[in-house]
Amino acid sequence: MMQDSGLVALFGEKRSTFEMSNFKLKDPVGDQILVKVEGCTICGSDVHSFLGRRSVQVPTVLGHEIAGRIVSFGSGNKRTDYSGDHLEIGDFITWSVVANCDNCIYCKRGQPQKCDSNFKYGHKKHNPEDPWVGGLAEYILLVHGTKIFKIPEGLSLEVACPANCTTATNVAAFRVAGNLAGKVVLIMGAGMLGVTACAMAKLYGAKLVIVCDTNEKRLLKACEFGADQSTLPAGLSDVVSNLTAGLGVDIIFELTGAPVAFQNAFECVGIGGKIILVGSVFPSAPVGLPMEIVVRKLLSIEGIHNYIPEDLAHALEFLNQTRHLPWESLVGKWFKLSDVDLAFQLAQSPEYYRVGISDAMNH
Repeated sequence: MMQDSGLVALFGEKRSTFEMSNFKLKDPVGDQILVKVEGCTICGSDVHSFLGRRSVQVPTVLGHEIAGRIVSFGSGNKRTDYSGDHLEIGDFITWSVVANCDNCIYCKRGQPQKCDSNFKYGHKKHNPEDPWVGGLAEYILLVHGTKIFKIPEGLSLEVACPANCTTATNVAAFRVAGNLAGKVVLIMGAGMLGVTACAMAKLYGAKLVIVCDTNEKRLLKACEFGADQSTLPAGLSDVVSNLTAGLGVDIIFELTGAPVAFQNAFECVGIGGKIILVGSVFPSAPVGLPMEIVVRKLLSIEGIHNYIPEDLAHALEFLNQTRHLPWESLVGKWFKLSDVDLAFQLAQSPEYYRVGISDAMNH
């Protein structure tokens, strides 16, 4: 039986602690779906918001890497997911981080994440009349335009939660990168995005995967997920030159958002190469663009922000295909919702790729 109310961890003006508040639950209307949050992992962008590095409207309910179970449907819901599969109460689901209208200029040209009227989970300003907008809560209300996906049977909470952000965003980057078969790939950054990218590059046929990070422990973990060679930034250009006979790499995925990493990319990329920028999701110092190098090397530079629904579908397929990899090890600790303050303190440590919030897990 559904509860009458539920808890929400409000992130407000203080920006250093969360306020636990109780709100009355309402039945979903139209095609809305009420979902019980099973778990929410704390993304790097959540940490940036918490620390004031990126703009966020407060008060808000942070958290967008979410998996949950369906509690109830609005009377107008067709009860099918994005793939057309039937949905039932109790189904284990994830969904697009952005709900979109499907009708504006951006939606019609294949950029639904930039929808004129987008609703982004974990980013909206809190409204006491409609409080279920982020993952740091007991419930969440899925609004019109949300693309819903069943989570493959047996996929754990540790694997399922990051799927609709980390994994799907990587899929978007790899879609833009094109065919990786026989290519030399450089992954800049060995955080959650980076280790996922290493696994993806190997699965998609890369001949050689090089990973670079400042953290040696993370480099070791990246090798567990498919990297063939790892290096600290100081030795990067030499490693790339030696491994490619001076030709440079074919594709670079820049996942850190660090200006120096972007600058280093131009020393490592080969003629006709691509640089895919993914990590720059918070304000940073402007970086000079070496225009002559871009021209003479025939380079392509692409930016990736969020993804299209098909990317999330492929992300779930990818995670289902790579169950042999130690994905669960990337979520270092789980905390109850009431311990969200402690969770955010630990989430800032490089020791953890992800920290999770879940009242469903054994603590």
